[in-house]
Amino acid sequence: MRSTNWKSIGVGAVVLIAILLRSGSAAAQPDQAISEATLREPWNQQLAVLQSLSGSITAANADSRSQLGDALAILQVALGEFEVQVDQVIDRVLADAQFAFAAAETSQALSAQLAEVHARFDALYAVLGVQERADVRAAQASLDTLQKILQDKMHFERDVERALGSGTRQQRVELATRWWNGEERAIAVKKLVADLRETLEGVSGNARSN
Repeated sequence: MRSTNWKSIGVGAVVLIAILLRSGSAAAQPDQAISEATLREPWNQQLAVLQSLSGSITAANADSRSQLGDALAILQVALGEFEVQVDQVIDRVLADAQFAFAAAETSQALSAQLAEVHARFDALYAVLGVQERADVRAAQASLDTLQKILQDKMHFERDVERALGSGTRQQRVELATRWWNGEERAIAVKKLVADLRETLEGVSGNARSN
């Protein structure tokens, strides 16, 4: 079951909090071990790649549609698992005073799930035969960079320890907001994957009925 403590705040409130934090605590920004850009950019790049491939996916021939459908389904599940993990991170940053003791383990789990997501993107791109496209390679490299940062554990631990050790809720909210802003982009990727899968299934269904 997905956690909802953070998301129940509402997107508008999240945006307002982010604006207030950026205007009121700019001095804290250089202390970020994992920046918001690092959390968002892999998903922005993957989203752009998928958008550019949407025509090829939906126009795939009958021989490819089954493989593409399976690849999209497995990728959607992997993205969903990452989303659940980030929800838990956000909740624990905001509410768990002992989270620093679990930060290394959490970072490693996030890294492992991103490695799975990376592999599932690889599988999809292999079916489409686009692995060597420059934008595909760049998107995969960006995702790989984030995965390795989390695998290192030190960066995530540093951010969590600073937020929880600051003694102020503002630092916790800033860290939670940063991860939510990254997750929001990952959710956009998952939604596009689901839409492409649904469209592909509709094409297959129409082909069978004709």
